[in-house]
Amino acid sequence: MLRSTTAQYHGASVNIVQDLQDEKQEQCLHFVPGTATVDIGQTHGSATFLASGFIYGWPDNGTSASTQIPENLVTGFNFNANRAGGAQLPVGGWATGGLSGYTERFQSALSNYRTTRKYGGEFILLPHDLWGADGGEGSTSPFPGDNGNWTEMEAFWSQVISDLKTNKMLESLIIDLWNEPDGTGFWPRTWDQFLEYWNRAFVLVRAGLPGTLISGPAMANAPGLQNSNWLTWLPSIVGNKTVPDHYSWHQIGSWERSPDQNVPDFNTLLKQFGAPTKPIDNNEYAWPSEQNPANAAWYLSQFERHDIRALRANWGSGSDLHNWMANLVYSKNGTYYPNGEWQVYHYYAGMTGERLVTAASSDIQFDAFATRHGNAIKILAGTRTIQAPYDISVTNLSQIGLGSSGSINVHVYRFDWNGTEGEVDGPVDLGLVKYSYTSDTLIITLNPPTNSTAYAYEFSGS
Repeated sequence: MLRSTTAQYHGASVNIVQDLQDEKQEQCLHFVPGTATVDIGQTHGSATFLASGFIYGWPDNGTSASTQIPENLVTGFNFNANRAGGAQLPVGGWATGGLSGYTERFQSALSNYRTTRKYGGEFILLPHDLWGADGGEGSTSPFPGDNGNWTEMEAFWSQVISDLKTNKMLESLIIDLWNEPDGTGFWPRTWDQFLEYWNRAFVLVRAGLPGTLISGPAMANAPGLQNSNWLTWLPSIVGNKTVPDHYSWHQIGSWERSPDQNVPDFNTLLKQFGAPTKPIDNNEYAWPSEQNPANAAWYLSQFERHDIRALRANWGSGSDLHNWMANLVYSKNGTYYPNGEWQVYHYYAGMTGERLVTAASSDIQFDAFATRHGNAIKILAGTRTIQAPYDISVTNLSQIGLGSSGSINVHVYRFDWNGTEGEVDGPVDLGLVKYSYTSDTLIITLNPPTNSTAYAYEFSGS
């Protein structure tokens, strides 16, 4: 969903050296509800930009790769994954538009696949959109297995498998067997019918495309110890030997618990049902009100901590779904430009080196992602739609050659937000801020002017 704004920021560099004692006096005037931590002494693997993907967002170009969005806006985002299947085109899919409707949707998916591969990304195919289950079709629309008849579903999958082979779409392909089956919008049928669909579709895809990865169940709701859908799906896939190559679910909205909470629950459920550990995809994340710099930083931090590959949700409708990289860029008169959230992902794309071990604030409403490249540290931080001051505690400074106490200059950047249509040319460069530190620990206070503002901090050791 798009909002019209016009302000621009050009990131003019300034040099500010601030005495920490003055800053501490300011901090005494407000309550800090929590502290995120960054441990320079512990790493957990190289940075691979796990959350640099999105659902739909490519302009269609027949069956060819699209070059409509300038390459620098794609590579500057460090794009690595897309998820699509021809949704919301004027024609229906297989179930309502017949073969011709399905074919037009498949051609859209083929174009998106080729655009994705042009930039080296993985492509997650959405067969529910090829079927025509865009969401909201209602109970009268046909679904796989209606009245116990699986013939149409088998014919559908035979066509999909054949078209994937014919069009050489198998490289870097993942197939998500269905989307949000736990919601009536995409699966207005019983849960038992979905479980049978899953097992039948898995067998067909594995037999027809033995080298292709399968993901699922792509539930709208993240795992929970009392969630009956997860409590029945997991034993079903174990018992029927239909375990996907990637587990997937969606992480949308503040009403959902954080990955910090649902990943431990999921691991408990895997052990409970004897299911193997597999990579995790959160292949749709962030409600529209959460798509801004602050929330982007929060989500990125959570996903990186738990090694989750993530694709941001796309809330465009109709043709708007097929453009603007899921609202990270916009265009006027054919000219594309980045918004403030794209700038956060652009900064994230430059956070190379080793990922540092971090932890969110105790209320899980503030988080930080941090990397170390040699003795250079970068930290990206933001809240989950909260305008409140939070602290970042950076420990083990001695690991980059600093003394146990002293002072350090930290380069600070602020990421502003002017809506999805508001052009932002870069972060606001706040220059150098001088901090004192003790006991091998630096405390940085983030005090955002809005609930959508993110910050980045950079400093180096000796």
